[in-house]
Amino acid sequence: MKLSAFKKPVSFLLSAALSLTIVSGAFTVQSSKALAAPSTEETRFLQMYQQLKNPANGYFSPEGIPYHSIETLMSEAPDYGHMTTSEAYSYWLWLEVLYGHYTGDWSKLEAAWDNMEKYIIPVNEGDGREEQPTMSYYNPNSPATYAAEYSQPDQYPSQLSGQYPAGRDPLDAELKATYGNNQTYLMHWLLDVDNWYGFGNLLNPSHTATYVNTFQRGEQESVWEAVPHPSQDNKTFGKTGEGFMTLFTNESSAPAEQWRYTNATDADARAIQAMYWAKELGYNNPVYLDKAKKMGDYLRYGMYDKYFQKIGSASNGTPTAGTGKDASHYLMAWYTAWGGGLGQTGNWAWRIGSSHAHQGYQNVVAAYALSNPNGGLVPNSPTAGQDWTTSLKRQLEFYTWLQSAEGAIAGGATNSWDGSYKAYPAGKSTFYGMAYDDAPVYHDPPSNNWFGMQAWPVERIAELYYILASNGDTTSENFQMAKQVVEKWVDWSMDYAFANSRPVTDSEGYYLDHQGNRVLGGNNPAIATVPAPGEFWIPSNLEWSGQPATWNGFSNHNGNPNLRVVTKNPGQDAGVLGSYIKALTFFAAGTKAETGNYTALGSQAEQLAKALLDAAWGYNDGIGITTVEPREDYYRYFTKEIYFPNGWTGLFGQGNTLPGSNTVPSDPAKGGNGVYASYADVRPAIKNDPQWQYLVDKYNSSWDPQTKKWTNGAPEFTYHRFWSQVDMATAYAEYDRLINSDQGGPVEPVAPKAPSKPNAVAGDGVVSLSWNNVSGADSYTVKRATTSGGPYTTVGTTAQASYTDSNVVNDTTYYYVVSASNSVGESPDSPEASAKPTAVPLPVQGDLTLEYRTNDTNPGDNQFRPQFRIVNNGDTAVSLSDVKIRYYYTIDGDKPQEFHCDYAAVGSGNVSGTFVKLDSAKTGADYYLEISFAPGAGSLAPGASSGEIQIRVNKTDWSNYNEADDYSYDATKTSFASWEKAPLYLNGNLVWGIEP
Repeated sequence: MKLSAFKKPVSFLLSAALSLTIVSGAFTVQSSKALAAPSTEETRFLQMYQQLKNPANGYFSPEGIPYHSIETLMSEAPDYGHMTTSEAYSYWLWLEVLYGHYTGDWSKLEAAWDNMEKYIIPVNEGDGREEQPTMSYYNPNSPATYAAEYSQPDQYPSQLSGQYPAGRDPLDAELKATYGNNQTYLMHWLLDVDNWYGFGNLLNPSHTATYVNTFQRGEQESVWEAVPHPSQDNKTFGKTGEGFMTLFTNESSAPAEQWRYTNATDADARAIQAMYWAKELGYNNPVYLDKAKKMGDYLRYGMYDKYFQKIGSASNGTPTAGTGKDASHYLMAWYTAWGGGLGQTGNWAWRIGSSHAHQGYQNVVAAYALSNPNGGLVPNSPTAGQDWTTSLKRQLEFYTWLQSAEGAIAGGATNSWDGSYKAYPAGKSTFYGMAYDDAPVYHDPPSNNWFGMQAWPVERIAELYYILASNGDTTSENFQMAKQVVEKWVDWSMDYAFANSRPVTDSEGYYLDHQGNRVLGGNNPAIATVPAPGEFWIPSNLEWSGQPATWNGFSNHNGNPNLRVVTKNPGQDAGVLGSYIKALTFFAAGTKAETGNYTALGSQAEQLAKALLDAAWGYNDGIGITTVEPREDYYRYFTKEIYFPNGWTGLFGQGNTLPGSNTVPSDPAKGGNGVYASYADVRPAIKNDPQWQYLVDKYNSSWDPQTKKWTNGAPEFTYHRFWSQVDMATAYAEYDRLINSDQGGPVEPVAPKAPSKPNAVAGDGVVSLSWNNVSGADSYTVKRATTSGGPYTTVGTTAQASYTDSNVVNDTTYYYVVSASNSVGESPDSPEASAKPTAVPLPVQGDLTLEYRTNDTNPGDNQFRPQFRIVNNGDTAVSLSDVKIRYYYTIDGDKPQEFHCDYAAVGSGNVSGTFVKLDSAKTGADYYLEISFAPGAGSLAPGASSGEIQIRVNKTDWSNYNEADDYSYDATKTSFASWEKAPLYLNGNLVWGIEP
């Protein structure tokens, strides 16, 4: 990249205001930087945050769900603008993470996760509605029944043949043991936010938002060829007695009522990536960090072949069923899916992975966070950390293998050629036994042509490069691969990215050099440009040729001289621009973290990032950053190409019959025998859209069906996509955080913001304090008073976000605040926290001992599940009806509760529970559960044990507990051990343990 390819504009300088307040209506954002003017980029981030969160702008539904776009007439991945995707949710989390960084207000992040859990993670979120009602019937030794994938939608439905028996699922048992059930904690990828299709939410009718799906019929099925259908199908819609299932699969009898969900692995990985950065930027609430860990635990299903076939075993056309981890490619596949039965015969469930891995879906930051203790999000399952350690290296190898000679990243690999485990073509390059595929998963358009599939994943590699360099890891193979990939990619991409100038192209979108010749690849091409102040241009499409060499390890990699790319079609995709700027920014910051100063390429990347950010701001229309888009593909609203087999007719949710009467015969060459309908035939409600008539008029006046060209220009739309706006907003924030805030950056250091969420825990003659880390803080000052509100006296300083105060007197209540300091100054004080140290009485030791364990290591779910054994160490028998156990906890929202004894060796019917509210709350407890035994439980002979007693408690509204601070809870006790914090009583007298 040559600096002459762009000119860096002069940055807009802010006035030296002490603080920033942005007000629109009732919405206010206050900057946390109190001692210096915020930078241009911080200001713009907060302005875009306000634009996104302002209800008048229409980014969110009445249920608080982010729409894919403000506008509704849209068909790309969602076929309607007011759908949403798991992608949008993951971007929402990222937005709130950086808002929390600037303001110290992390409640918005937690609210976003709560909304995600409520509406797009199909679990019982505390309202009693089971959205995976039969997952417990899943048999991991027989995960699913094989059905082949086909090249054309017309070749469907696919016969459920079972030709290749599925391998064994090795994750289910450990997930059950870890979380108490196997209900998948992942997002379903697509949500009909306003119930536009009209199917309704069958399993949770109180929600307007409805789980739906579209793509089901092979690699050629584009959004223009898909049939929208409900994910919860009780056959109310679709074909009578069959629902929509018989469009996709064929069985020997009518399909059963069923639910089914599909996860896009990149979105959940991005959510975990966001939570990693939240933790790094000071967020420390274990409830939500544990939810991210749990999501990462289940995300491992995206590492598995679709039918759990051994990786590489189908190269000759004969797959072998996997017996465990040998079915894992350790990459992020395109999807994972799961489902089960509904109704009286619904006692079954299934699960599949995906055989196809696309480079654009990999996330090395999520893999780092989920594998490395420094990442802080290692899941609780026994093998999860090692799986993600393997995955991190495998993903970096994948990128190295797929990097072209120029620097762009090629498509991916598959373990199932043509989706049906065919033998690989002769000479096909492989990666750990998987076959190279230049366009994995979909071909209309080819899946790796869009430049966004470059910027998204490489931005994450740039993040990892920065993370490792910042941590001092500059020699490991992982670091070397990350550095090589991002450095080469940045060098390539900057040749085709411009600020304040416009590249010269021909009529087919090829870049031209100064002699007017097409640029058809190669290194460091000189692109001809013309001045264009205020404009930005980045590539849109890529053309691929050749293939990589078969992978044989990083040390043997030859740089892929036979894998080439041609870069085409400069465009103004604002969302892709945001990701691209972040890639440049993290790369630049990484070079400085590695070497102490920006490298020459790092400096060029930083300057281009700044120039692009400044140019992009000129496209902000007050609602977001957007450009006018000519949509040449929108003629397909009117073409007949949605396939229905002959004889298939059914009811759509908008009240129309499918396929309708306005159809044409299908093309026999595509392998089917049926008819084609159009988008508008299937979804007639689109004709009520306010922009529909404009599109109709443009189509009638400009589209030439003979030449298949728009003779008077394609229809033009201005879209405000939620993910796109977040990508731009976070690009401003990350540039400010990584470049402006770095020593030597354009903004002077400022004093840190006040610490948030202080927590004080009393002990015997001691108070333990903790609080959220504060970005930019060098030290913290702890202040104490014996009266709420002060005056406070300094009791100590620390460089850590914790402090132990040992100079206290028991039975005195102390009040604490904390401030953060650096070389510029001291922050305001944190909110106040209080604690009352108390002498700890010695536990009672008697002949009876209580042993405890838990398999419920998620402290933030809607149940708690302690397990007990009572042991008689004395020399006389004890009647269990004279014994009581007390389990102390906090109710976290006073609601009626239910007691269950799931199992007891003495008979679950002989075990009962009573809830007792404490007159005054104690540390870790405002309730206790008292467990009693009926005479039928019998007696404990000397030396005998009661056997296992499994208890489960929930609130009647199924709202969540927070067990993390419960007196009697210990997540580390997963095997039975003596536990003094669950006291035992004999005839009303304390005989074991200690009360809080």
